[in-house]
Amino acid sequence: MDIVALLEVLVKGLLDAENKFFENPKDFSSLERSVKSSTEAFSASFLGEVLSRMNSMLSDCGARKERFNIQRVDKRTLITSVGDVVFDCTYFKRKAEQGGHSYLLEELIGLDSHERFSEEAEVMLLTEALKTSYREATNVLPSKQRISKTTVMNKIHGLTDSVTLEGLSGKKQVEYLFIEADEDHIAEQHGKESKDNKSFISKLIYVHEGKFESGCKGRKELKNSFYFAGLYPGKEGNACLWAKVSDYIEKTYDKENLKKVFISGDGAQWIKNGTEFIEKAVFCADKFHLMKYINQAAAQMLDEKDIAKEELWHLLYSKHSTKASFSKYIDCMAASGRNAERIESLRTYVLENWAAIRRTLRNKLVQGCSAESHVSHVLSDRLSSRPLSWSQKGADKMSKLRCYERNYGREKLLQLVRIGREERKLEATGTEGISVKEIRLRDVLKEHYDASKKYIDGLHASIPGETVKKTFSIRNHLRLL
Repeated sequence: MDIVALLEVLVKGLLDAENKFFENPKDFSSLERSVKSSTEAFSASFLGEVLSRMNSMLSDCGARKERFNIQRVDKRTLITSVGDVVFDCTYFKRKAEQGGHSYLLEELIGLDSHERFSEEAEVMLLTEALKTSYREATNVLPSKQRISKTTVMNKIHGLTDSVTLEGLSGKKQVEYLFIEADEDHIAEQHGKESKDNKSFISKLIYVHEGKFESGCKGRKELKNSFYFAGLYPGKEGNACLWAKVSDYIEKTYDKENLKKVFISGDGAQWIKNGTEFIEKAVFCADKFHLMKYINQAAAQMLDEKDIAKEELWHLLYSKHSTKASFSKYIDCMAASGRNAERIESLRTYVLENWAAIRRTLRNKLVQGCSAESHVSHVLSDRLSSRPLSWSQKGADKMSKLRCYERNYGREKLLQLVRIGREERKLEATGTEGISVKEIRLRDVLKEHYDASKKYIDGLHASIPGETVKKTFSIRNHLRLL
């Protein structure tokens, strides 16, 4: 590999950019763009040279000649985070009785024959799609290839759902856990011709160990929160969702030390059902929704609004009040109120959630529920706060992706991409094959740099070809193909 030629092109581009900058010092942005473009072009060319050299070593390897025949050499273009990488990729035919054709280089680096993007490039697409539209995400990569919004959508739809939670080496010792849940209402995509305005919900659940004062006065943060989201329709879907939550608690916390789990929400049946799946769990009504019902009912009393509101709160807080006493006061409000329907809505909500409301108001451990704001930030910010419509599959995948980012950080998206690619490979070829051991390009680049450093200093040589270490590595990997 002639690194001098690549370096000459890089240096020439940088010097040309510098000369233009000195002619017009106020245009620093042009210098910045030119330097970025030159370095990306160098990086893409270098990656292409590395892959082409590896392909050449595969072709020349004696172990290859015993098992594979060369059919042809193709040019392959891969979209990466630094641009389009072009490299040689040889098509081989297996000599064995089972036959078959393959690109050994693609198998060696774990690249599917129809894959256009490197793993890092796909991570960049997903990262951008987390916060902007699919169309905007197509512009994040410095590629000359056409990337459509459908391509981004397919990447989202192809994300794996089978991320296994890893148990901690030592389970946490806590006495109380808190679970809060709510849903986001998302407009369904029906196509341009349809006038149907149906919607569906995406459920959000998060587990935390309590709230503590943040650096900002009056604001509280959740301690060690972990998020779950997705559509999970029907009884089976809801059971699957709560099973994931239960599995997380099982692997993270010492359940013998756990005294109680408080589940907070607006009273929807799917949230209440969580007590059937989570051990030592009790349901607590969301104070936000209770306040909304009380304010709407009290507003029907006109001049006596404040008196009615105070009496309603007193009846709910008092340890001597009962369902009967609360219902009796509601009868008085309905007799003189303006809109009896709003008052009856309060009666229905309170009587159906009486124990949960009393538990919320009287138990000091329950410090309110922030599910509404979390739905806004985790789901609605991308799915429903603007005039958007989604397919159910797309909304489900995006909900899970945004939770994955919150739980593990964006740097872990690479792991998600790799798991998804491995799953698609197994679906295409079956599970009986042996997984191909991966080679990190970082190791290849480092080896080339170390081997050629003395030549780069003089700028009159190139990176040496087949070293013993490289040849041994190629032969070792060929045994697995």
